[in-house]
Amino acid sequence: MVALIAGVAGGAVGATVVGTVEGLLRQRQARQSTGWTVSAAHTVSLQGLDPDSRKVVSVARQEAIQNGHSYVGSENLAMALRLYVTPALGRIWSELAIDPDVLRRRIEATVPPVLGPTPMEGAFTPRISRIIAIANTLAAQRKRAEAPPELLLLALVDEGGGTGAHALASLGATAQRVREVVDGAARDG
Repeated sequence: MVALIAGVAGGAVGATVVGTVEGLLRQRQARQSTGWTVSAAHTVSLQGLDPDSRKVVSVARQEAIQNGHSYVGSENLAMALRLYVTPALGRIWSELAIDPDVLRRRIEATVPPVLGPTPMEGAFTPRISRIIAIANTLAAQRKRAEAPPELLLLALVDEGGGTGAHALASLGATAQRVREVVDGAARDG
């Protein structure tokens, strides 16, 4: 029994270390680039997003700058979605019961803020491009002209590979749970 508990604890510590190392390597790569130039591979089209989703992306960019990141990643998008307020997001976050401060600490444990010169703008990661594409696909499937923020949230957790999705899942906002809540909010709202 002690060996089982030690193994589980060791696995959690190992996952934290791997996540921290991954975040530090990402930061090193970001610092080595010269500023926030957006290459063709990292250009993100905001077409298909509704005005609130576009504002969420703007808040994600502000989150990245505030944290000294030279990129806008899924962790910035997750935090922006938690901070931005719409009636639908309010109902969703209330049901998921995720405190923004707890989410921020969870994200910063993996990708700590970078000290130094503050970047002025930055490239979106390829993952953000995928998340927006998924949100647009979800909007089309639901016969919506544009993707609202709740579909960005659903796309973030459905894509599932980034720090933002991992932080949300660690707080109980798994893809399945978010889908249940988002679909419930859509029926109620």
